[in-house]
Amino acid sequence: MLWATCFSVGSAHARPAVSVKHSDYSVSGLSSHELKEQMKKVGPGVESKVSGDARTKWKVSWKYGFTQLPGGCRIHNVATSVQVTYIMPRWKNSADGSPELRERWQKYLTALQKHEDGHKDHGVDAAEEIETEIAGLKPMRSCIEVERAANSIANGIIEKYSRKDLYYDILTIHGTTQGAVFR
Repeated sequence: MLWATCFSVGSAHARPAVSVKHSDYSVSGLSSHELKEQMKKVGPGVESKVSGDARTKWKVSWKYGFTQLPGGCRIHNVATSVQVTYIMPRWKNSADGSPELRERWQKYLTALQKHEDGHKDHGVDAAEEIETEIAGLKPMRSCIEVERAANSIANGIIEKYSRKDLYYDILTIHGTTQGAVFR
C-alpha cells in the first residue's frame, strides 16, 4: 500500500508537497441494501481482502543533496512529497433513488471522506517527520553513510505511519465510529 522513493537531488526545505488524486468505483441500486451489497462486491476491499467501502493510499518521496565537508559529509536541502489516492464509491443511478436515500448517501459519503482524510493525514505527517529527521542528521564520515542513515530513518517512519493507518482502522472500525456507515 505504501512505497517510498529517494532522489539524491537538492531542494529547499519546506512543507511536503501534497498531490491528491480521486478515483471511484461505481455502484448502483435503489435501496441501502442493494448499495451496500454492490460496495462489498466491487469495492476496494475486494482486491485487498480488507473490509472497507473506501481506500486511501499514500506514497511519500524524499530527496536531498549532499555537502562535502573536510573529513565528512552532510545532508542539505531536504524535501518531501506525498501522493494521495482516494478510492471512493460513486452511486451511478442516484437520480433514480428516493430523496431520503440520496440524503443518507450524501451524509455517509461526507463521513467516509472524513475518515479517509485521517489516512491522508498519516501520509502527510510521515512526510513532515521524515523531512525534519533527515534535515537534523549530523555530519558523518562519508556521503554513503549519511545516505544510508537518511533512508533508514525515512523507511522506519514510513513503517510507523503504516502501522498508525492499521490502528486507526481498528480504532474507528473502518470509520464506523465516525459515522461512515451506510444503513
